[in-house]
Amino acid sequence: MKKTLFLILSGAIVIFSIICICSGPIINGVIPNADSWKTENCQKLSDNYKEEKDKDKKESYKKQRNTCNRYKAFYGLEYSSLIVDVICGFVCTLLGLLHYFDIGKPFEKVTGIIGFATGIIGFVLTLVYVIYSGYIFTNDPYIDSSSFLYKRDGDWAFAKFENGKGFKCLFYKDKDKNTALAKYNDLGKKQYNYHKEQSQKYSDTTSKFYLCSYPSKISPLSTTTTNLIPLACGENEYLPSNTNIGCEYLYIAPEDGIENKYLFDRWITTIIFSCLIIACDIGLAIFGFLLFKSDGSGI
Repeated sequence: MKKTLFLILSGAIVIFSIICICSGPIINGVIPNADSWKTENCQKLSDNYKEEKDKDKKESYKKQRNTCNRYKAFYGLEYSSLIVDVICGFVCTLLGLLHYFDIGKPFEKVTGIIGFATGIIGFVLTLVYVIYSGYIFTNDPYIDSSSFLYKRDGDWAFAKFENGKGFKCLFYKDKDKNTALAKYNDLGKKQYNYHKEQSQKYSDTTSKFYLCSYPSKISPLSTTTTNLIPLACGENEYLPSNTNIGCEYLYIAPEDGIENKYLFDRWITTIIFSCLIIACDIGLAIFGFLLFKSDGSGI
């Protein structure tokens, strides 16, 4: 029974690792501009943080440094953890086949040690990878090489008009510009992808969605929009305008593609199957240890 489970768990690790390699957001270049993460100069940001005297700038450098270190670690872990899992799983699968057919009895204890060691190594590497991947997926804003993706509600609205104050950004809070930006785990929602009904509403040039809308992606360098209201949800709670242009809400123009959903699906698939790899690594370590301790009866 131990030999059978050892073989099944090893084979499962190989299969799940191949799935993760095929869906991994970094390995497959699904995350925009992710290739630059491996060459980011985190040390320079760390030096700037240590040397900066201004409190606000120092805090900004600290966040940039932490983000840089997090992205570099995530980049390296996706390659290392999945490659180690697929190679070690393949080796253990071959050994498991030999023992399953009672060919490898003389080195059964050696196989047990290999299974235990690879299970522990795979568990640690994959667990750390999932922690980094899950944190970035749920906490970091989606930013491609040229633009931000602003957060919006289910009606594509991102700001609401308040008398005497102007348009209040719905998602900006705590003086943190990242709160106004969509996170990676938001990208699977309808408001960040092509939606037929919303696109039809937006195509009507007399509708509120068209008259009170902005482009879906705003360049960080842009200071004005088609409605001549400076867009600064990433910097302030209110857009710097007290003018009521007849809109209760300001809307984001609907997306034309489904690339955001594609990124979301690939990433969440990798996280799920990586968690399955972790479970199999634990099982492999346990049955590797039991195989090492066994008397060779195969029970």
